[in-house]
Amino acid sequence: MLEIIATSVEDAIIAEAGGANRLELCSALSEDGLTPSLGLIKNVVAAVDIPVFVMLRPHNNGFYYEEDDIAVMIDDLQAIKLLGAAGVVLGALTKENIIDEFFLKKIVPHCEGLQITFHRAFDEVENQVQALEILKKYPQIGRVLTSGSEKTAFNGLQQLQLLNNHAEHIIILAGAGVSADNAPAILRAGIKEIHVGSAVRFGKSFLQPIDIEEVRKITAQSAKFSK
Repeated sequence: MLEIIATSVEDAIIAEAGGANRLELCSALSEDGLTPSLGLIKNVVAAVDIPVFVMLRPHNNGFYYEEDDIAVMIDDLQAIKLLGAAGVVLGALTKENIIDEFFLKKIVPHCEGLQITFHRAFDEVENQVQALEILKKYPQIGRVLTSGSEKTAFNGLQQLQLLNNHAEHIIILAGAGVSADNAPAILRAGIKEIHVGSAVRFGKSFLQPIDIEEVRKITAQSAKFSK
């Protein structure tokens, strides 16, 4: 299962044509990805047939959210649902860098009808196995995007395998530095889903468009391990 980051309608169309199975739609990759505009969500959902997961992140001031931030996110969620997205990508930590259950209890009920991926805020926690146990209490959270707390998912492969062994209903989505070169090793280790960003863009840069040939390379690698 291959998920690709898209920031435009063009990205989405090319990613799907190259064989992507799902999109993570966001804006402001220079800010590590923020909530995209409603117009972009609407047009991307209309342009592709694969599931679109929308980043729900109002700012880049860390992963702790005040109540007014949460109110903004709840309003964004209502619009995201109406626009036909399949899921959302979210995450929050306390000021002590543990999973923020106050946030989850506020937000998750408003995600009815949407799948949830908990994003790489997960890589900021000290004990990922304990953090995973917290997330497992929320059946609607179906995925965790993580590099295993390393700079790249390939470097964090041992940790990803450990998490995978404890994941139960949650799918471990390997992200950070995933490419056609290392995807086979990650998938061979038992990780079922990979998340790809700059590796499929010209010049390996988020400032450049998606290269369909790079998408096809990773799609071909993923297909060897799909059941």
